[in-house]
Amino acid sequence: MVKKFKVTKQVIPKAISEILAIINSSNGIILLEGDLASGKTTFVKEFVKYFGVEDDVTSPTFSIQHIYGTFIYHYDIYQKSVDEFIHLGLFDMLSEPGYHLIEWANQELAKLLKLYGFKFYHLKITAPEDSYRIYQVSDEWQH
Repeated sequence: MVKKFKVTKQVIPKAISEILAIINSSNGIILLEGDLASGKTTFVKEFVKYFGVEDDVTSPTFSIQHIYGTFIYHYDIYQKSVDEFIHLGLFDMLSEPGYHLIEWANQELAKLLKLYGFKFYHLKITAPEDSYRIYQVSDEWQH
């Protein structure tokens, strides 16, 4: 399954609603892929806001993980390998109930998740122009 959305800042909540309908669960792992400044953290900000959580959302580049409310986990593994992700205990955190949004996810992480039986969704964000983004969501790693 692959679904594409053309998204402007104003319609991100609608796209989130459609993505949640695809996930169809109160738990989920979303692997975020996109170039620098493509809108990964913006997606997470809007995702958190969608659920009415008023926490300040920033990219956890150096802390690696932020938790918003009690059920939204935000990871940034830009500077980390999958081995480091495991060693830091973050892989184990994926079993916690809630949504887990992982910036800078890669195919290696997707393969590991699949190997251990984790269901995940791949959200690839591209920015063909400054005025909009393309969200491509899939229930498998797409390249």
